[in-house]
Amino acid sequence: MMSKPKAAWLFGLAAFYCLIAMHIYWPNRGGSGFYLPWNLVGGIFIALTVIGAMLFSRPPLVTSAFFNRLALGGLILLLPLLWAKQPWLSEALPRLMGLVLGVLAYFALLQIPLDRVRRRNLLMLLLAATVIEAVFGLVQYALLQPGNWIGYNSLKNRPYGIFQQWNLMASFMATGLALALYLLSTRRPLPRHLQWLAASMLVLAPLLLIVIASRVGVLAAILLSPFQLWVLYRLHRRRAAVAVLLLIAGIAAGLLLVMLNGATRAITVAEPIVYRLAYWLEALRMIAERPWFGWGYGHFQHDFLHHFYTTHSTGMETVAISHPHNEILLWGVEGGLLSLGGVAVICWGFWRLLQRTRALPLRPAPWMAALPILLHMMVEYPLYLSAAHAVLLLAILRAADVPRRLPLRSRAQTPLRLAAAGIAALMVPYLLNGLHSALIITAVEKSGLRQFDPMGRVITPTPWQVRYDYDVQLQRLLQYPQTRDTATLLSYQQWAENEIRVRPDANIYINLMAVSRLLQHPERAASLQRQAKRLFPHDLRFEE
Repeated sequence: MMSKPKAAWLFGLAAFYCLIAMHIYWPNRGGSGFYLPWNLVGGIFIALTVIGAMLFSRPPLVTSAFFNRLALGGLILLLPLLWAKQPWLSEALPRLMGLVLGVLAYFALLQIPLDRVRRRNLLMLLLAATVIEAVFGLVQYALLQPGNWIGYNSLKNRPYGIFQQWNLMASFMATGLALALYLLSTRRPLPRHLQWLAASMLVLAPLLLIVIASRVGVLAAILLSPFQLWVLYRLHRRRAAVAVLLLIAGIAAGLLLVMLNGATRAITVAEPIVYRLAYWLEALRMIAERPWFGWGYGHFQHDFLHHFYTTHSTGMETVAISHPHNEILLWGVEGGLLSLGGVAVICWGFWRLLQRTRALPLRPAPWMAALPILLHMMVEYPLYLSAAHAVLLLAILRAADVPRRLPLRSRAQTPLRLAAAGIAALMVPYLLNGLHSALIITAVEKSGLRQFDPMGRVITPTPWQVRYDYDVQLQRLLQYPQTRDTATLLSYQQWAENEIRVRPDANIYINLMAVSRLLQHPERAASLQRQAKRLFPHDLRFEE
């Protein structure tokens, strides 16, 4: 249990993240996971929440049917670590750290008592976060000119808020729309600020979804909004009528902007769907080849690319991917039926959560607002690209959950609290160091590696270790014409041979071929060229 003042402190921490820290732009070079600084910031806030909740809580702790299955499924997903080997283990560890942090975060959220008012306030906080991003997106679309926003493409002009990826913005807007309709679905009087937040989202979300033209966002809104409006109509007809009018206004404004400015994207273009189908079919073939324990954690990027060109005579330019664009398939390829069993346990827990929500004082259950993110996970990897999506998903599911006492004696609960807080505490300096590394490495890379001295301030190990090693090896190789140091070539060769076993990269192949020739290994250079030509068939640099 947790006292109200201590719970207020944690709510304040969540409010600071949702209203301020979530929306701060950090310079970056793209990527996913811990290569995105705002994911590191989100991870730090999640870890601090875990630490605070564990230290503030006192027996009896609480759990839930969903958390029990989430924890069991997470434990099963961690089992393949027992036989994972380097260098692939390092590729998988950040994702598994995120999984552990998510499970701990949900356990921490369960310890924060939520009555009807607190549940509403929590969801209203999440709604406010989506409204802020919607305003950012509207400013990007309507006001920005070339050069007025770091990294924003004002010529293509598909607003993405802070996320730098359109589909993420779209699923965030669809989630905000679902939250707005849910919070309106009550017969109770609504606070004035909630009315304004909901009304803003009912206009801005459809407007931005039309402008962004993201299939996953539009599909989520089409699937959820009619049902939610029907529920709202049954509870409060006047409120439902106003909601419909606001939605129509948002849709009309979006269509008008598209007519005036032109479509940012043809939503009927089938090419992305064709690509995803090819990825999914190839992933299913890989699961069928190694069904029990999969290809190994960290192996996807390398093995998928190599496997794809054993089954396809011609390739697609974008086939060098790190994720199959479906979360279930990723676990299936790397962990086989064992990992799929862990995913099935978590899905079973979610299904049980849906069945238990009738006991909540607010109805219908808020879990519905999580569906846009869950749908997005089936066609991309939003939780790796945006910690904000992970925070919304966990908080919405917690708001829909029904806690119950943990069936452990009080003496056994104290070590559990300390262990959870300890794991989170160990992650905080690692994530802070990652943020430190991100700022340095991003600045060095933007200089084209010409201003390399700041790299000496990077503290290893760091979440940016792969990028750090890449830049260090490349910078030394660029200095070779002046130094003529054979040790530089040998060091690059050793590093690059390991790197292409995990993350095949055309530029590394080019450099490794040149290094092999300089080391008087023409046979290895020719072998690398043949391999690279097969893996990157559209790259003319590998033509003989």
